Amino acid sequence: MLALGGAASCSSSPRELQIRTYSEHFEFRVTSDPMPPRAREDVIYRVTVIDKDNGQPVEGGEGRIFANNAEGTSTWDSFLAAPQVGTYTAKLRYVTAEQWAVGIEFRRDTLPGTKIERATDWQQEVGAARAEH
Repeated sequence: MLALGGAASCSSSPRELQIRTYSEHFEFRVTSDPMPPRAREDVIYRVTVIDKDNGQPVEGGEGRIFANNAEGTSTWDSFLAAPQVGTYTAKLRYVTAEQWAVGIEFRRDTLPGTKIERATDWQQEVGAARAEH
């Protein structure tokens, strides 16, 4: 029995690279495909939103992800609900390989007066575009 238990606890499954950022009431767990992002390719972001007060995923929210580079070029997309509870997807396309400032805005629902919260921005290094054949 001990040998079996030891083998089960030594799982070698790869950990998903994840960015965590926060607003007043939410935690955002962000992954991208591909990781790291590359210029001139669609980058699919998956954002799981967690209520900081109760630790539960937030369903039915509305939000967007956006990015700006030093020259003022920007890209953004609205969230679409994903099949996983409290998870949303969005697609960005970076035009250049460089550092981009990325941010998220989100609100729990679309009722009038619902506050939009902005998460802490992060810096995203975008790799060179792949050679076209």
